[in-house]
Amino acid sequence: MSLLGTHKKFLYAVGVLVGAMVGVGIFGMPYAFSKSGFWFGMGFLVLICLSTLMVDLMYGEVVLRTHEQHQMLGYTKRYLGSTFSKVVFFTSVLTGYVGLLAYIIISGDFLTTLLSPFFYTPMETYSIVFGVVLSLIVLRGLKTVSWLELSFSGLFIAVVALIFAAGFRAIDPAHFHGFDHGYLSLPYGVILFAFAGIVAIPMQREVLRGEEGKMPKAIVTAVLIAAGLYALFTTTVVGISGTATTPDAISGLYGFLGSTITTLGAVFGILAVMTSFMMLASGMIEIFNFDFGIKRFNSWLLVIVPPMLLFLAGIRTFVDVVSLAGGVSIGLEQVLIVFLYARAKSQGNRVPEYSLNIPTWLLYLVMFILSSGVVYFIFIR
Repeated sequence: MSLLGTHKKFLYAVGVLVGAMVGVGIFGMPYAFSKSGFWFGMGFLVLICLSTLMVDLMYGEVVLRTHEQHQMLGYTKRYLGSTFSKVVFFTSVLTGYVGLLAYIIISGDFLTTLLSPFFYTPMETYSIVFGVVLSLIVLRGLKTVSWLELSFSGLFIAVVALIFAAGFRAIDPAHFHGFDHGYLSLPYGVILFAFAGIVAIPMQREVLRGEEGKMPKAIVTAVLIAAGLYALFTTTVVGISGTATTPDAISGLYGFLGSTITTLGAVFGILAVMTSFMMLASGMIEIFNFDFGIKRFNSWLLVIVPPMLLFLAGIRTFVDVVSLAGGVSIGLEQVLIVFLYARAKSQGNRVPEYSLNIPTWLLYLVMFILSSGVVYFIFIR
């Protein structure tokens, strides 16, 4: 294989994970940081970035210790049994359907901002068109998705840089302060949701077939790119709008920077939604296809039809939908990955290209923190 081909494989692997992580969650981060305190939120960002790196690398090792190709459900069933696999199936499908529904809903907002100056169409129509077009792209398969993920991820980074450049002079350092213990839990759920992207890790193995030794570097690169985008975007928005930061991040900038930044933000948003929709839908299709043996087209129908029907039925409140998607399932999912990692170390049927050596006390600490978060969001918040 040529050097260029090898390099492209690595870029595709990075692109699919960046695309899976960077989505609508980023738009909630500036508001969460402005409420809890900017530096407190940044501290959370660093900690969750490090935690995500460790968990994603553990899951990558699980994938490489297993000859068979699965998604999260299949690995859980193999290593932890049917009881745990039922938990994973419930959380994965619920999160997946609700996530796809959230993307369909918010796509209408962004497309309305971009296209309404040229011709008017109801927001719901934009959402439906988005869902249909992106679903057909996903039906084309992983190779198409990989190319688009790489292209959109590059455009996404460029748009963040443009927003930063446009708003740099309007940033006020006085906005980077404050601390409100009434909102201390707010950044946790938002950031954890923003970093969720493990559905892409088995896809990275598929993209890197024959060069699986590059997986850890691809995982680390993707997580750090996502963290950098989050930090840059959040710093720009909070630095400009301060306590006036809105939950969607973009609309609060209009009074400071005018229509240009709103349009850029909408471009930013639609790219994020497109990449996240494709990665999430592709991962769910693999669950039904690989783990249940359902034909690919039928798996595609099982993934695409329910969220479209929910939207047509009138479930269109974005904030409520995103809260449902991110509240508990991401933390629970990551706890299960720690268990998978420990079990795959002794029961894997393949020699992996890399092997982590994480102290047992650190594994317990991560599980305790994540489990505490799940309990908090279920029973206390």
